[in-house]
Amino acid sequence: MSLLLKGVARLSQLEIDTDKDWQSKGMTNLKSVAGSMSHGDIAFRGNDILERLLADAGKGYNFLRSRGPGLSPVWQDIESLVQYLTGSANRALAFDLSMPMPAMNIAHITGPGGGGSSSPVLAIPAPIFNGEARATTVNPVGGSVSHNDDVGDVDETAHANDDTGNDITLLPSDGSINDYCAMGHAGLFDAIAVLVGQAGANYTLAYEYSRGAGAWSTLTIKHNSTSDWKAAGKGWLTFVRPSDWATDTLAGLTLYWIRARAASISGGFIQPLGTRAWILVYA
Repeated sequence: MSLLLKGVARLSQLEIDTDKDWQSKGMTNLKSVAGSMSHGDIAFRGNDILERLLADAGKGYNFLRSRGPGLSPVWQDIESLVQYLTGSANRALAFDLSMPMPAMNIAHITGPGGGGSSSPVLAIPAPIFNGEARATTVNPVGGSVSHNDDVGDVDETAHANDDTGNDITLLPSDGSINDYCAMGHAGLFDAIAVLVGQAGANYTLAYEYSRGAGAWSTLTIKHNSTSDWKAAGKGWLTFVRPSDWATDTLAGLTLYWIRARAASISGGFIQPLGTRAWILVYA
């Protein structure tokens, strides 16, 4: 039927119902996706609907990676690119580098006759390595368990090893003291890396390791750039291998565990959520 018969004389008079199910036309849920998007987000075709890809960021420059037909695209960073190109034998450097700013000073020189002169002096400080520059083997997480005193242990290992945003419960949403997130590996390891998608707030963490039979002790931290999950992005936690580290069983998984336990919770608690995690073993 002609649009003129419906009183539409120009395209600007057309109205499109974005709430309508356009499934038969290859489009659906346009309004819900558009309404939830933030500046920098990307929309892509999922299995049969439009989906939102968060504007995620890691270390350094970021790129959008297509994983092939039937798989969702993902954001990755330079570190992820190295891991992707080198496969299971990948190696990385576990350190953070900071560059102090140079300082300009004026040097005053007094001669034998009492005369003086001044000249600028540029002081360039040495770079600072926060933590150890160590070659490491990067491994998938052997186990990731969220513990809530009201619910018990929940196995989130699959969540820790995929690229779905904010599907790792770093702390439960009810914000209770002694709730925790534990991550483990079949063998001894030296560090973990966590990509935080949703930054948390108003809590403190205690880092501990398993000694078997439900016993935990304080973990000696070497370097922590995770911001205790209070900032989005990827951070490292390196520690001293405990001499009495022993396997324990959480959610049916018997592994060497470390955990981050909520030692205190204050008003205005915001739940931290993770996107992916890695286990690092020093070579």
